[in-house]
Amino acid sequence: MEHLPGHPGSNDPRESPGRLGPATDASPPVAAHGSRARQREETRERIFETALREFREVGLSAARIERIAKKAGVARGTFYFHFPTKEDVMLELARRINARIVRRMARIVAEEPGLRAFLLRLNEVLIDEHARIGEAGLHAELISLYIRRPYDLSDPLHNVPTLNDELGRFLNGIIQRGELKLRLPVDQLSVVILSSLFGVLARMRLGEEMRTTCNSLVELLVLGLEAEA
Repeated sequence: MEHLPGHPGSNDPRESPGRLGPATDASPPVAAHGSRARQREETRERIFETALREFREVGLSAARIERIAKKAGVARGTFYFHFPTKEDVMLELARRINARIVRRMARIVAEEPGLRAFLLRLNEVLIDEHARIGEAGLHAELISLYIRRPYDLSDPLHNVPTLNDELGRFLNGIIQRGELKLRLPVDQLSVVILSSLFGVLARMRLGEEMRTTCNSLVELLVLGLEAEA
């Protein structure tokens, strides 16, 4: 018996019951959708990089969205589609930096170092990332942003694992291993440690003095925590 295309007994691989038309007809829209998504991502990245260059050249406050859009080869409305404000470009930079530090911290946590070793290595990671921001000429702008507009963790774009989360995971680990006893809640201690280190990074110039000061701060924190235990 000869089967018609689409009939349950058909051997025609192009069609099957319930499919509206040949399978090949459905493929182009999927490919087109993927192409549009890639194009949007490429446009967003081009705007992002162009805006950062503009911020480096003239500063965040003096940067003009019209100029950024023109240099990126997009309409002004396209800029707003991807970034509602100039500060949102910097928030995206902060999100990427945060994600990079968290990944580096996670690798250190996995090695289960002691408290002093972990904090000294965390210090090196923060100084390294701080140096990268400084080389890009965006350190002052980013610090200013942190002061004016901290992360809104209710925003899905920024609801990513934070440094505080990763530090808390480490502290809980050494507590469970019996290496540390605390009266202070872990989440509060994480905030104290990171605020202390970032305070030094925000106020001092890059160099050996900064590293020495941060290392001294780590020693002070460790002594205080060991005394509490």
